[in-house]
Amino acid sequence: MNVRKLFLIFLIAMAGAACGGDDPGPAETACFDYSKFDGATPEVSFATDVLPVFQRSCSFSSTCHGAEAGSAGFAYLGPAVSEQATPAQIDAIVAQNVGVPSRAPSGMPRIAAGDPANSFLMHKLDDTLSCGDLECTPDQCGAPMPYTGDTLPAAERDAIRRWIQQGAKVN
Repeated sequence: MNVRKLFLIFLIAMAGAACGGDDPGPAETACFDYSKFDGATPEVSFATDVLPVFQRSCSFSSTCHGAEAGSAGFAYLGPAVSEQATPAQIDAIVAQNVGVPSRAPSGMPRIAAGDPANSFLMHKLDDTLSCGDLECTPDQCGAPMPYTGDTLPAAERDAIRRWIQQGAKVN
């Protein structure tokens, strides 16, 4: 088949797709709807609501996000769940994540205080790597997190989202 025929088939297929029809086609990845999200209430505590989630699902290993010095460019998200985080470790979590560009070429910081929609961490946790204003393609953005487990429950992701919306404070 020559290039001209392939191009003509492509144009016909694209025209047919643009015309729509009764078949809605495959479902797209659901992007998080921030217009329906109340980030103001309830108040979220980093120490009580967010850090335990990070410890349980993100920092259980020094090869993931459990090494203060970072591992292969990964951000530090706290000591293992069996350890009590020190003030210095909490400061390191904030310093390595809030307002810091992501390792992936996403075009947004890991955590944008006050703006969860533009926090790369939320795209990783929500598995919405094809949504929003990300500059990386899903394969450049890396895998959704947590890497070795199921998506975190919505209540835990919403607690992290609220913490970010409320300024990503150490409280």
